[in-house]
Amino acid sequence: MKKTLIALAALGAMAGAAQAQSTVTIYGLLDANIGSYKTNQISGAAISGISQAKIDSGGLNGSRWGIRFSEDIGGGMAVIGNLESGINLDAGSSAQGGLLFGRRANVGISSGFGTVTIGRNSSSYDDVSADHAMMGATLFDPSNTNNGFSTATAGSIGTLAGNAALLNHGGNGSGAQVTWVGFNTRFNNSIKYNTPNFGGFTGSFMYAFGEDKTSAVSASNTVSANLKYANGPLVVSGGYQSEGATRTATTKPALTNTLLNVSYDFGVAKVGFGANRAKFKDVITTFRTGVAHELAAQKEYSLSVAVPLGATTLSAGYARSKGDDLGSSTGWGIQALYSLSKRTTLYTGAVSTKNYDNVAANTMVIAPTSNITRTTTYAAGIRHTF
Repeated sequence: MKKTLIALAALGAMAGAAQAQSTVTIYGLLDANIGSYKTNQISGAAISGISQAKIDSGGLNGSRWGIRFSEDIGGGMAVIGNLESGINLDAGSSAQGGLLFGRRANVGISSGFGTVTIGRNSSSYDDVSADHAMMGATLFDPSNTNNGFSTATAGSIGTLAGNAALLNHGGNGSGAQVTWVGFNTRFNNSIKYNTPNFGGFTGSFMYAFGEDKTSAVSASNTVSANLKYANGPLVVSGGYQSEGATRTATTKPALTNTLLNVSYDFGVAKVGFGANRAKFKDVITTFRTGVAHELAAQKEYSLSVAVPLGATTLSAGYARSKGDDLGSSTGWGIQALYSLSKRTTLYTGAVSTKNYDNVAANTMVIAPTSNITRTTTYAAGIRHTF
């Protein structure tokens, strides 16, 4: 009887140890707001405008739910994985084009040498894209660096080199426009490596295979990387992404972004500055000159500040994007956050942007006048994490 009890106790301890080696976490974030979106456009002598009040999802962060797991396999190594699904909270539908796990779907290994994951990953560039934004790349941030592409904004460069969605200043998904050129944040068929922390220095590299190769055309692969230093109040980071688009037998078009961020926390206020260069490679246009030439780069800047006042944080930001072919855009934004509890935040704010396009939308000819689009957004909402 005594031996039986000892054996049962040993089995129980082993089961407890095995259970402790594996963890599964279910988490989520719910964010919804009600706002007013007003757009005025001047095209030559014509003036048009529209105002819309609506309830939307993702004012501060995209709504989501996810499952994260980790299994300790010994030797300082663990098998890790993450499934994350985006939600349009206003409609109850899946975000990211209806993908079930559109935000993230990967599995990999974590060790003292870093972390490697394969599947659908966020890009390394995206991981540092908002380091300069003291407004946190929210709805009210005029740079809103993870805005992606929009096919419904003035300033489209049309279908060039077989690509229908290489655009200028895109929308941020909530009806408001932003100043910086958009980029894609997540990539299928990708492998990603994150380094461990070396005295405040970290780095990351991601490669997406594209997997659309044919007998005549190579795959539209994407390369993304970052390097970051974070120590105390100072953060300095840089990111690079060459985002492949659909190729032809003679062209390999891509959007490249090269970014530098600096931020410093003075205690009473935190200040951030970002400078980015967005360039469409192997994209030929006749904009501006009437002579075929490669599309000129956009030079982009952002300056923002955040001031904590107890449970309230006030923020403001200014952003600008300028280029010879795609025109220019400027914007400002303000926001206020109030921590209602540890997991719940109330927010409100406003953002206004003005886009000047050198040519009429979706044309390949020189226009006698520019299109001017001003978009102003006011909104208030609530965010809850679990």
